[in-house]
Amino acid sequence: MIVRIKLRVGPKVMANRNLDSKLASAIASLLTPAAVLCFVVALWRLLADADITEQFVIRGGLLSHWQVWLAMGIAIQTLSVFLDRYGRRPERQV
Repeated sequence: MIVRIKLRVGPKVMANRNLDSKLASAIASLLTPAAVLCFVVALWRLLADADITEQFVIRGGLLSHWQVWLAMGIAIQTLSVFLDRYGRRPERQV
């Protein structure tokens, strides 16, 4: 019995990208978990204000507000999206 497996042709791997594109993709992949962490801390602070969870670890200052954590999460995720697009852009032929 002979079994043949046919694979579809997918997107080509861009092995000859420059260092900027590789670095942008690497940083973008690290920023997404950081943004998720900011969203979780914002939710924790919001639920601590409603007395649903334990007391929030930061009691005073700028980082004790859930709005700051939410804004940081949005900004970090936006930066991650832009860096990912920059890293995936096609190279220009000069």
